[in-house]
Amino acid sequence: MFEEQVSILEIIHFVEKVHHPLEEQELFPAVAGHPLLREGGPLCTYFRGMELDLNPQEAPRQHLRKLYEEGFPKACAYASFNWLNPQSPLSLPMDEHELGHELAEALKILVNPDMQKIYPGYFEVLKADYESLLRRHIAKEDGCLFVLCEKLLS
Repeated sequence: MFEEQVSILEIIHFVEKVHHPLEEQELFPAVAGHPLLREGGPLCTYFRGMELDLNPQEAPRQHLRKLYEEGFPKACAYASFNWLNPQSPLSLPMDEHELGHELAEALKILVNPDMQKIYPGYFEVLKADYESLLRRHIAKEDGCLFVLCEKLLS
């Protein structure tokens, strides 16, 4: 998925400036109020179970907390949306968008070799966290979210 010739910054730019805005400003508002949204789609229960059992977001959050404890600047708060509420199934991908944004903001700073000297080891760890998050996120989109949205919007 991530070819060496494509830099992490190029991936971040696409995700943060193209992909997530399309979902958050177009797709999610279009399905947020649909009564069948809660029914899910293929593999939705599987992915939700993985989140509950394995909690894959915890390690990246711990890495970020440790980095902040060392004085690293925190990312600005992620945007809020009037179509989103905590009970919505869309809160799951949005939690990933928020975590991905926080990781992306840290990586954009840590790509600087001077910052890597101040915060050694974090660039590699957070880059691996970001790539892992994206892989899981894309699998959920392909196996659940986009299939469900296609049904709801057709």
